[in-house]
Amino acid sequence: MLINYLKIAYAVFMRRKFYTFVNLFGITFTLTVLMIATAVLDNIYGGIPPEVNQNRSLAIMNAYAETERNGRIGGTHGAASFELLENHIYDLPGVELVSVTGMIWQVLSYARGQRIESYVRYTDVNFWRILQFDFIEGRPYTQDEFDIAAPVVVINEAMRSKFFGEESATGKNITVGGKRYRVTGVVKNVPLTRLIPYSDIWAPLSIELIRKNFDPYVGTYLGLILAKNKSYFPQIKEEFRSRMRNIDLSGTKYTKVVSVPETTLELSARVLFSQGRSEEAAVYLYVFLIIGAGLLFMILPAVNMVNLNTGRILERASEIGIRKAFGAPTSTLIGQFIVENVLLSLVGGIAGLIFAFLSLDFFSGLGIIPHANFVFNYRIFLYGLIITTFFGVFSGVYPAWRMSRMHPVQALRGGVL
Repeated sequence: MLINYLKIAYAVFMRRKFYTFVNLFGITFTLTVLMIATAVLDNIYGGIPPEVNQNRSLAIMNAYAETERNGRIGGTHGAASFELLENHIYDLPGVELVSVTGMIWQVLSYARGQRIESYVRYTDVNFWRILQFDFIEGRPYTQDEFDIAAPVVVINEAMRSKFFGEESATGKNITVGGKRYRVTGVVKNVPLTRLIPYSDIWAPLSIELIRKNFDPYVGTYLGLILAKNKSYFPQIKEEFRSRMRNIDLSGTKYTKVVSVPETTLELSARVLFSQGRSEEAAVYLYVFLIIGAGLLFMILPAVNMVNLNTGRILERASEIGIRKAFGAPTSTLIGQFIVENVLLSLVGGIAGLIFAFLSLDFFSGLGIIPHANFVFNYRIFLYGLIITTFFGVFSGVYPAWRMSRMHPVQALRGGVL
């Protein structure tokens, strides 16, 4: 029976090539775009190296120092200052490790006859313990090297290629921004979407010349917090907020300082939707919009498939009438349309799989996002294929069920659903 269903389905697809093409295009396009969007989100929020501990990590990436003068509220926004983090980030409840690191700075170098533009980030030793970089060779700088402000660096794969070609870099010297450093290790490239670990070169914070900021609260540093467990997040946030409220601002121009540890998702939600909303409400809205956009994008082609299938089944009303007149049961007629739609969805899914692979490889090669490597997510692809198949099957089964219940004479006359 199944073989006959497949033969009939193939004949129907070949007879109605345009309908087949439109349905296949809708399924393929939907799954391809879904995979690209998922790959981008994975690059930003997924627990991939070096942020493998992202599910229990928080970052202090912003600070706001408020002023009031003549009844007018103002203030300074930016990253946190070194002093703010040094004085308040340690000894938080439920914390396993903390790190203070600088923002990235662009530097210029020359090597092998070429001009090299790169980014450098100054970090402490805990930076390498919280973030799990993939070392191609060598190691991170040690606590002893940090304590004596040794001129050492870790570089990424791209910098090794520019400075040394295919040779090993560990133990060799490079000149960056007019200063000479010894390379202790080489790590895999980190994409720009990873705001916290991203850089080309990492150096000990102890060798940075300017560690004090002009402002005591707002500066150019960020704090990393690795909690013992995600359940400690509320306690950590509340304790840090409390420390901000208890800062002695007497003798300063400021009336209050606001800064809070947050996840990468919370950071994105705050930037986009925090106006007049709580932190939780902004996150819920952001997640709702992402999920809603994905579902809407998948439902639209499904609705289109419903309309196409309805029209196709009406065209086959006479065929259904003849088969019913010869005693074909309702289950047989519905089974035929189920096989047709499942087969169409599977073919579209295979095409979507191929196009998604090719598209992700293409976008990775474009270098629009430095060092980004878009990875195919099989789990999301499977969910997308199941949802698309469900809508595809439903769009054919329901009209077929309605048509199969008609009297053969009415069906032969092209009955209306």
